[in-house]
Amino acid sequence: MTIISKVAGGLSLFSCLRDIHKTGVIYSNREYQKSAGDSYISCSVGTQKANRVSYRDAERKNWLLRNNFFAGASETWGRVKGYFKGVVDAASRYIPNIALSAIALSAKRNIIANMSAVGLAVVEIYDFIKNSSGIFDRSDYLK
Repeated sequence: MTIISKVAGGLSLFSCLRDIHKTGVIYSNREYQKSAGDSYISCSVGTQKANRVSYRDAERKNWLLRNNFFAGASETWGRVKGYFKGVVDAASRYIPNIALSAIALSAKRNIIANMSAVGLAVVEIYDFIKNSSGIFDRSDYLK
């Protein structure tokens, strides 16, 4: 049991779980904003319909528009749904990292733990090069 493989596996697993949670929060906020916008628009359209024009009906509809009572449930459900969607999306991207971390943390033989630590390093280097440097990205958009 080498300390380097255990530290690498633990840090990688922690990093993956933290990023999965942060991605879930981002998706949650997006879904919340979408459902809040949808509920406001539906309430706004609903309050603009009228069979006849009267001051009392207009005041009642304006009050209903300001106090959208049923928006909270749909926005909360959108937030929860978005969080789980983000967690599933991020967790599917981190399957190799999680598997290599589990091997590095639980391997009984030093050679297997060290190989999984090297595998983690390769996965992280590839991720850094692909997502941070833009080396493999297409750059001839105008041609």
